[in-house]
Amino acid sequence: MAEGKKKITLRDIAEKTGLSVNTVSRVLNKKPYYTKEVEEKVNAACKELGYIVDMNASGLRSGSTKTVAILYDDLINPYYSYTTDIISKRLEEKGYNCIMFSNNDRSPYVDYELMRSVMARKPDGILSYLEPAADMVDFIKNSEIPFIIFGRDGTQYGMTGLSVDEVYGGRLAGEHLLECGYRNIAYVGSWHDVKVCLDRQNGLEQALAEKGLSLAPDHVFYIREQDFGQMVDKLLEDNVDGILCFNDMIAFLLTEALIERGKHAGEDYGIVGFDNIQQMMRMPRFLTTVDAGSHEFAEEGADMMLDLLSGAEEEREPFRNTHKSFLVKGRSTREI
Repeated sequence: MAEGKKKITLRDIAEKTGLSVNTVSRVLNKKPYYTKEVEEKVNAACKELGYIVDMNASGLRSGSTKTVAILYDDLINPYYSYTTDIISKRLEEKGYNCIMFSNNDRSPYVDYELMRSVMARKPDGILSYLEPAADMVDFIKNSEIPFIIFGRDGTQYGMTGLSVDEVYGGRLAGEHLLECGYRNIAYVGSWHDVKVCLDRQNGLEQALAEKGLSLAPDHVFYIREQDFGQMVDKLLEDNVDGILCFNDMIAFLLTEALIERGKHAGEDYGIVGFDNIQQMMRMPRFLTTVDAGSHEFAEEGADMMLDLLSGAEEEREPFRNTHKSFLVKGRSTREI
């Protein structure tokens, strides 16, 4: 039987570099007080010798895996990749790596199946784009793993949340549609029971009410729960001329479907999205959308997580109090 390959240890790296085991350990664990030259020497030796950190063993010794789990319902929306990129870079500066989990559109909530997969990896913290299911709130709290509901209000769960004023954003969109002259307006949301979706709808309804108008019940759609083709047919049959979508992805999907039916945004009707992914992706500014300050929002999420991981007791000023969403005018609505 062939003899197994020798396991490379910190001592081997130390001998290769002429540094102490303690210094090598500090570099690999991203602890302070070493020079860039020392870091490059250690990394070069690790690469040459084929050394891989055993995170399981390291985690058992230190009680920390230096990882943060990030949870999604899907990985298609560029908003997720854009904000996650900012978050992961911020965390990496402090020695943390990110691991991604998705429930693959199964639900807009963190359920037991997802949490079981996450906790098996023993992350130091969890940042979730999803709210917890009702029966998971106590489970998550009892795990004592720092948990942030990113992009959602955590107050109703008694948990840490990071959110913007979604009602205000919906009002902005509604006011713009009205200023453009649209009057027969619809809302296309995601899930019917997700608070952020309902808050944006509520903002739209407030804007309409100020003009003596209302949002007809049959002009409210939840794209993840209804037949898409029937929804598009209904918009056309009822001559809807203004549409607010829960996010830009829905707005682009709907715009494409209406083009196939001979209708063009900005000409035959107006449509407003949310998130401003055009700027994130360096795309031409076609879609009128609401920008909630995604870059600053992502940085705040990372910094909030770092505070929780460090045990900081001082509360941060709520993001929704320090930042206001703004409208980004595109070509999908009329010129005023």
